[in-house]
Formats: sequence, structure tokens, C-alpha cells
Amino acid sequence: MFQRVPTGIPELDDVIEGGLPKAGLFLVAGTPGSGKTAFSARFLYEGIIKGDRGIYVSFAEGRDAFFSETARSGLDFAKADEAGMFLYMDLLTVKNEGIPAVTQSIVDAVLDFKASRLVIDSFSAMAQAVPELIEARSILHTILGKIIRQAECTTLLISEVPVGTSRLGLGIEEFVADGVLKFTQKEIDGRVIRNLVILKLRGTKIGRREHMFTLDGGFRMLSPFDSSQANNGHSYPVIKNTASHSSTGINGLDTILGGGLKRGSHILLEVGEDVSSTSLMSFLTPIISNTVKSGDQVICIPVNGMYPEELQETLRKSVPEGPASMQVFDITGRGGPNTVDLGGATVLQPFDMFWKTAKKLRKPENRLLSIIGFDALEARYAKDLPAMQGLIIETIAKVRNAGDIMISIARPFSNTLRELASASDVHLRLAQYDGVLCLLGVKPRTDYYGVSLPDKGAHAQIELVQVS
Repeated sequence: MFQRVPTGIPELDDVIEGGLPKAGLFLVAGTPGSGKTAFSARFLYEGIIKGDRGIYVSFAEGRDAFFSETARSGLDFAKADEAGMFLYMDLLTVKNEGIPAVTQSIVDAVLDFKASRLVIDSFSAMAQAVPELIEARSILHTILGKIIRQAECTTLLISEVPVGTSRLGLGIEEFVADGVLKFTQKEIDGRVIRNLVILKLRGTKIGRREHMFTLDGGFRMLSPFDSSQANNGHSYPVIKNTASHSSTGINGLDTILGGGLKRGSHILLEVGEDVSSTSLMSFLTPIISNTVKSGDQVICIPVNGMYPEELQETLRKSVPEGPASMQVFDITGRGGPNTVDLGGATVLQPFDMFWKTAKKLRKPENRLLSIIGFDALEARYAKDLPAMQGLIIETIAKVRNAGDIMISIARPFSNTLRELASASDVHLRLAQYDGVLCLLGVKPRTDYYGVSLPDKGAHAQIELVQVS
């Protein structure tokens, strides 16, 4: 049973049995700018908080630059240095003096300073002064692998992965190390998403190997989206509307949209195939909740795969005041309680009934939010696709003229996606990567945001965390 050293990233510690095995040597590998330094700094600072002395050895960056960069993430290494808890070794100018002497100076510093945590940035730079590969391996085995471990100093060895290659550093570090953490960057839709991959961790049962993270505001890992947690009766706080916009109930989304949902606008929410209907509802619930609690009305045609009674039950838990201000339509023919049947021989009939009901529900002093699952309408009226495409333009025009708001929901394979996109004022895309629910703006163009569930109390909001 290994004693564990917390990394300072709770989401990572949760999947590696509480932290890294104590007194181990761990390779932190990745391309330039992938987050290696931010992760390693967070690891050292976590130790300082817990009373462990730490050393950062750098062959590439000066002391002042390190202090300044990490301070932007809230890590006050300058204060830790003054308190005798942190030592920064700037070896940028001494690496050519001979690698054995440099390595010995690191070992001496660990022993003299009584350090419990060490970061070497980077082994790639150290190895440049080594003429033979076998000598580099010997250093890892005899110096870093044994002496530092005997000092019970948990060590992170940063290694650069050249862009366009899959080899980790020199190709020898991963075989010596007790664990290998690889930091990657991939481009999706022209945006960069960062991942931490646990390739190896001795003596550890790994919960998940691949994890999305962000460097916005410091190193932060995003947890997989658990829709059951969001749909368990969480009550969302009310965010006040403005004269021109209705709040989404999510501060971050209001900011992205320039104040919220603009009245008289059409919003397209394109939902990825891997996003379940329950995850989708977790995202929509705060929007519906804020609308109803603000005194406005909501009408909804559920997406394909979600029955009206399921939608009602989900909303009832979070929006108990909803029934009087909300109408759910049924196009399944099931005839659920408190729903309006939109069945009909052609697609014209449900749209006609939809607007008749909307007219009855709307109050003169309030606005109406319409949420329409066009994938469900397509599934029911596949033969009426040309008529449906014409009705889209007509419906959006009615919404704009009335000063209401319409959210259209479509899947990437939806036949109506192109028409909905061309007629949208806002086009958002909801997708899932590595278990994380992500949102990005197509119109207006935004970075990727991870959708984080509230965990700060019964009335907390969903949070959008920038990840690209």
C-alpha cells in the first residue's frame, strides 16, 4: 500500500487513489505550451500548503519569470520562498559545466533543503549536455531514481515531446519512471482542447486515463458530466432580466451572448449525437427555470427520445412553480397527463396547434420562450420535410414579430439543420469530449467551454469553464 502525495488537482487525485505514490519519479511529457509547467507548479504549491518543502529546477526559465507567471494563477511562490518553503534553482547558465556536476548539485539541494517535492524542467535540456544515451539512462537510474527516492522526495521530471512525434523525450525516461503523464493538445473545429493522459502509474488502479483540462486561471481539470446530479431537484437562483435580454440562468452563457437571450431572436442549439437527452435537459433546465421564475411562459416540444412525462418530471423537481407557466406538447401519441397532443396527419397541424396554444398561454406583459425539438418533428413527419422547412421560416418570423424567444434543437444529422442555422441569430453547439459536456459558439464564434455542474450549495449555478 503506497503512501499518497496529493497533486493539488482534486479531480485527478480522485481517479489515482488519492495522489501520486510517495517518493516516486514521474515523467510529465508533452509538447511546448501543453500545460506541463502549470501542472508541475500546482503540484509543488500543494505541497507547500501542506507543509512540504519544494524545489523547482529550471534549465529554461529565470526565477522572476517563473514567479510572475505562476502568480497570475494565484500561486505565491515568492512568499513561499521568503518563508523558507520553496527553492528555485536557475541552472540555465550552468548546464554546460558538465551534467554529473549539475545533477549532483540537484541531489545536494534536495538533501540540504530537506525537500519533499522536486520538479526538474526539463530532462530534455539536461540531456543535451550528455554525449551518449546510455549516460542519460545511467543518470536516471543511479542519481534521480535511487538517491532522490531514498530522500523520499517525490519528483516530477518534465520532458519535451517534439511537435509531430509520438516519442516521449529521449525514449528512455518512460521506462525508468514510476508513472507517465502525457499532456496533449488537439484541434477541434479550429479550437484547441487540452488533455492529460495517464499512460502509466505503478501500484495504482486508474479510474479514467484521459482527462480534459484548462489553463484559464491556472491548471484545472474538468470532471465528466453527470446529468443525474443536475436533474435531482437542484433549484437554480434567479438572474434578473434586462430591458432587451432574458437571462439564461447561467452567468457565463449570458456573458457569451452579450447579456442573455435577446428578445425577438432565434437560437439554434445543435446537439451532438453523443449527448444524451438527460444531459441536454440538464443544460436547458436553468434556462427554463429562470424564464418561469421571472414571470414569463415556456412552451416545449421535447427532443426525440424524451417522452413528455419525463420532461415534466425533470422540470417539476427544479421548477415547482412551472406547471402554471409552462406547456409541454406531445407528438408521440402517448397522451401523457397535462400535455397537449400535437398529433396530426401532416406537419401543418402540429404547428397550427402549437401557435394556438402559445396565444392562450402568453400574457400581454410577458414574453414567451419556445423550445422546439426539430429532430422529434423530423422523426414523426419525415415525409413532410419540404413543408417543415417552409414552416421554419414562418415560425421564426412570428417569434421575431412578437418579441419572443425561440430555441431550436437539432442534431448534426438533422435535415432541417441548414435552414435553422441560416435563420439563426445565435448558433450554439453542445458536444461531449472525454466525458465532459462542452459548449461552443458557432455564431458568434467562441472557444470551447466545459459545462460544470453546481457543487457549491443548493442554489448554485451551472458554470462554464473556458477550455480552449
